[in-house]
Amino acid sequence: MSKRKTYSLVEDKSRGIMNVFFAILVFIVIFFPFFAINLRYQLGYIFQKTFDTIGVVCLTGGTFLIILCFIALIVGRSIKVGWFIVAIVLIWIGCWCTGEVIELFFGIEIGGSNSGGSGYY
Repeated sequence: MSKRKTYSLVEDKSRGIMNVFFAILVFIVIFFPFFAINLRYQLGYIFQKTFDTIGVVCLTGGTFLIILCFIALIVGRSIKVGWFIVAIVLIWIGCWCTGEVIELFFGIEIGGSNSGGSGYY
């Protein structure tokens, strides 16, 4: 009996994953010591812009929904309480992401810190 040669149509994926891990390791060992500070600031900038964008979108959406609720109140239609609650939550998330403080009604602040200062004066 002779042995038959078998061919597989599916490639071995573990070798490709090992190459990726090796490339990451080479990057960390060779390039990271020279550019670590720049990478830290760039990653911080990316996170800052991402959260600022999310915050601005939430603030815009919440403001739009509150304006719709007030227009409905002026026109004489009933206010949809669900929309109003969603608007307040969106504004709160937007204030949390951007770090802004918004005063809504009668001195009620959204996004303000109730605890004292940060301790650095």
